[in-house]
Amino acid sequence: MIVRKISCIILLVVILGVSAADAGGCSLSGHYGKYEADFADLFDTVTTIVGYAKGKAEFDRYANIIYDRMKELDQLYDIYNAYDGINNLYTVNQNAGVAPVKVDRDIIDLLLFAKNGYDLTGGVINIAMGSVLSIWHSYREAGIADEESAELPPMDMLEQAAKLTDINDLIVDDVNNTVFLRKSGMSLDVGAVAKGYAAGEAAKAAKSAGLISALIDAGGQVVSIGKPMDNVRERWGVGIQNPDLSVDGVQNISDTIYVNDNVISCSGDYQRFYIVNGETYCHIIDRATLMPARLYKQVVIICPDSVTADLLSTALFIMPYEEGAALAAKMGAEVLWQFADGTQKATEGYIRISKNLGNYSSTDSTD
Repeated sequence: MIVRKISCIILLVVILGVSAADAGGCSLSGHYGKYEADFADLFDTVTTIVGYAKGKAEFDRYANIIYDRMKELDQLYDIYNAYDGINNLYTVNQNAGVAPVKVDRDIIDLLLFAKNGYDLTGGVINIAMGSVLSIWHSYREAGIADEESAELPPMDMLEQAAKLTDINDLIVDDVNNTVFLRKSGMSLDVGAVAKGYAAGEAAKAAKSAGLISALIDAGGQVVSIGKPMDNVRERWGVGIQNPDLSVDGVQNISDTIYVNDNVISCSGDYQRFYIVNGETYCHIIDRATLMPARLYKQVVIICPDSVTADLLSTALFIMPYEEGAALAAKMGAEVLWQFADGTQKATEGYIRISKNLGNYSSTDSTD
C-alpha cells in the first residue's frame, strides 16, 4: 500500500442531543434516519461513514458507492502491489528509466495536481521523493519491530537517493495518458495527496447519486456533506486529537470544530513514528534536510477541496509558520498549528468555528 498519513482526527458522531442509539437508523428529520458504515481494507486505514438517508437500503447504496470508488483509487495509487489488468503507480515505478506507462485518467489528474502542488509549495511537496521516503520507511519499520536496534538512515544514503527526486524527470503526457520516470531508480510516492483525492472523489460520486447529509472519515481525512438531518444540529462536529495524549477514548480530544460542506485534514508527529536513542522521528520528511520535520506536533487544515486540504496539511507541517500562514491565506484555508513546544496558533476562520477557541457549537447558525 501507499505510505500515507495516519489518522490524527477523531470523528465525533455523538454531539448535542443525538445519542449513540441513533446510529441504528431511527427516523429523525422527516423520513431521514441516521446510519453508519465502516471498512478497514483501503488506504491502510479505517474509513467511517455517518449519514442520513430515507432507509438503510438507500444508505447502504451510498456507502457502497464510496467504497467502490475508494477501492478503485487505492489500487491505482498503490506503489507496493501489482493488480491484474491495471497499470498503477507500482507499474510506473517499475518502469522508471525504461518506458512510458499508459495509465488511467485518475492517475494523470492526481499527478498533474501534485506537480502543480510542487510549484505552489516551493518544492516542499514533491511526489518524486519516493527513493528517499522508501529508505525512511524501511528504517522506521525495522526500528518499530526492534526498538533496541533502531537507527537512522545514513545521510550519505539519503543524499544519494535524493539525486533521483527531480520533479522535472516525471513526464506526464495528459494527451496520451502516459507517465514516464526518466531515470532508473526513481519512484513516486503520492502519500501527501492520494487519500485526499480519493475521499473527495468518493464524496462526489455519492453526492451525484443523491447523498445530501454525511461525514466521510477516511482515517483522519474528514469530508462533510451538507448538515446533519436531525432537526437539532446546524453543523457536523469533528473532534481534533490532542497530540500530547495517547489514543484512549474521549480524553484525547483537544478541540471540536463545526463544519458543513468542508474538509478537515491533519498531519501529526505522534502516530507514525519510531524512536532512536530516545528521540522520536516522525514519518513526514523535509525535502530540504532529508530528515523528519520537527516544527510542530500537529497541523489541522480546513478547506472546501479534499485533495487540497491533504496537500496543505503536509506542506504546512514542514513549512515555517510565516510561510505556511501565507500559503494558507493564498489558498483560503483555515489552520490550527500546534507547535513542538506546546503553544498553538490559529487563523480567525478556525477560531470562529472552534468550541474551545471560539465558543462555537453545532447548533449555531452557519452564517
